[in-house]
Amino acid sequence: MNAFNRVVVVLMILVAIPVCSVLLITPLELAGLLRIAAETAVETLSQIRPEIRYGVGILLALIVDALLILWLLFEVRPPRRIVRVPAVSGATVAVAVDSIRERLKYHLDQLADVIEVHPRVIPHREGLRVELDVLTTPEVEVPRKAEEILQMARVVIEDKMGLRLYGQPVVRIRHAPYPKGGPRPARPASQ
Repeated sequence: MNAFNRVVVVLMILVAIPVCSVLLITPLELAGLLRIAAETAVETLSQIRPEIRYGVGILLALIVDALLILWLLFEVRPPRRIVRVPAVSGATVAVAVDSIRERLKYHLDQLADVIEVHPRVIPHREGLRVELDVLTTPEVEVPRKAEEILQMARVVIEDKMGLRLYGQPVVRIRHAPYPKGGPRPARPASQ
């Protein structure tokens, strides 16, 4: 729904830019055009029989109201918090997103040099999108640790829980600060 909302907002802004510009630059001319258009609309609508005019108006209002109510329902519904486990024969199995998040946190916290993990699990039709915010010790080797974190996340999600990943997990590593007043890391000798 986020993509749809973005498209709607972008279209509204693209329409608002020229409308506001014309309104602010030539307000009298625009008011005259709107008056002429309103008079023409009144003349045209007055030539239609009232029962047809009201019938079509009610029908159009019902269609627009139904679409707006559907849009509103999609906006206020809670996000999907349960994920179905595929490849379980004879039963329907679902796992709560919170359970997946807690399991990832538990296993990733066990890795060496990992201080804290904040997993974000986003259900998708084809699987799970996983984003991991990881706090590590300051001296960790980032490529190696990132690979270890990714491997553990895959093992937990795919092997242990039987779920599918959608795309590559995202790992954001942040280092804990160096201790103040402690020994400084050795600098390489200059050549």
